[in-house]
Amino acid sequence: MKNRKIVVALMVVLLTVGVGFAIDKINSKDMRVVKENDRTQYIGEDGMSFYSMVDTPDKIYTLIDTEGDTDTYRIAKAVYAIDKQTGKMEVVPESKKMKFGMDGIDSTFGNEDYLGWVEADADGATRTVIYDIKQEKILKKWNSSDAHSFFDFHVIGHRGYWLESSGKTGLVMSYDLKTVEEEQLDELGAEGTVLAFSEHKMWYQDIRRGSGHLKSYDLRSGNYEIYDLGVDYSDLKPVGDNLVAYSKDNGLYLYDTKLQKSALLNGEDNGIKANYDGKGLIVTDQMSYKIERLDGIRYSNTIESEYQDNHLFSTAERIQSLLFITKVGEHEEIIRMNQDALRWSEK
Repeated sequence: MKNRKIVVALMVVLLTVGVGFAIDKINSKDMRVVKENDRTQYIGEDGMSFYSMVDTPDKIYTLIDTEGDTDTYRIAKAVYAIDKQTGKMEVVPESKKMKFGMDGIDSTFGNEDYLGWVEADADGATRTVIYDIKQEKILKKWNSSDAHSFFDFHVIGHRGYWLESSGKTGLVMSYDLKTVEEEQLDELGAEGTVLAFSEHKMWYQDIRRGSGHLKSYDLRSGNYEIYDLGVDYSDLKPVGDNLVAYSKDNGLYLYDTKLQKSALLNGEDNGIKANYDGKGLIVTDQMSYKIERLDGIRYSNTIESEYQDNHLFSTAERIQSLLFITKVGEHEEIIRMNQDALRWSEK
């Protein structure tokens, strides 16, 4: 029994040292910061790659894939905070996982006040965490199972929104991070729905009514509206509280809820890889669009031409800024570009 205790103690020490070594290895690779008039470059060392980022006023939160930082399941062992002024990288303490454990961080989400991340195990079980950036503590955790799953989390203001599935039932849920009040907002078909947000509305497909139906929920009043687009569509990208883009076949379309009318935005850009800010901007892997109304659209290929299909926006929710990743030779850079760098035309 005594020998067994010694072996267990040694294993714990070795695992702890292993985690410390891996974290120290990352912390020794702080980013190099290069500032230009219309953008800032955060340059990583060779072999270091970034994914799933959240932009806040002072820091960029990201997952990192590099030697010693991910295991055989290719899953990150911590969320890292990059200081936007100095490039110094630090681990978000509550996110750190054991180096040789089976769990890790799959993805991140959040806004300037709250950081969220999804933890995953080798068996597919997940836990979704929301962390208060200012207080530096975890506020809430959701545990998924085969019978009951939580997914597609977003933080808008001080509320979390997500989809919840149990068998054939799908729910749209909300949680107030200040009052800890949880609320069911809607009941849907269990599959095929994702949430998208403009400045004051949440958008999603109402699958129970057919694949051509669209539903919006006003985040301020709690009112719902339902629209029939008349076509099968996917990949909603809201650009305003009354305008939303969607993908159909190989094209990108724009729907005006007031006019209840669609217009073709680009017949050669399906927008599947598009990102959006919810306030008029859509960025795809082919083109950037600035949209004011159905017949008021400007176009730019600044990002696409300067980075030649070598840029990646790594967030599942609306973007807070033009923050993307690009590969340069053997290393990757995080680029934070000002919107005024985009050169717009009427096309």
